[in-house]
Amino acid sequence: MGDEQRNKEIVRKVEQLWIDGKLDQLDQYFATGDHSHDRPPMVPQGLAGAKMAHQGAMQAFQGRKLGGVPGIDAPAGGRPVKDIESWSVYRLKDGRIVEHWGINDGFAIAMQVGALKMPAMPVGAGA
Repeated sequence: MGDEQRNKEIVRKVEQLWIDGKLDQLDQYFATGDHSHDRPPMVPQGLAGAKMAHQGAMQAFQGRKLGGVPGIDAPAGGRPVKDIESWSVYRLKDGRIVEHWGINDGFAIAMQVGALKMPAMPVGAGA
């Protein structure tokens, strides 16, 4: 198996482990001192910080907004959260993740939990 195919397999495994909440199995796929370019303020770098951020998000969102997400100023009201788009890009070296870039659609989350209102469009706009 070539490096490209091996890296794809590693990323697929890593993403499935995040989905399944099997954070203890991630260590084998990350290099010591990996760097994330999207880490929220006050969250440490490295896999420990990624696990911390993931656990916080999973506690706050279990299909509904339960509260506790830094940067999203909305009370825990149990509002449903249905659509969140998330992208991840990994750089691997010697079969281990050394860098990560990620994007989560914070605007969609904020609108769904009531922290951000969609601006009203004037009648006839966009037609």
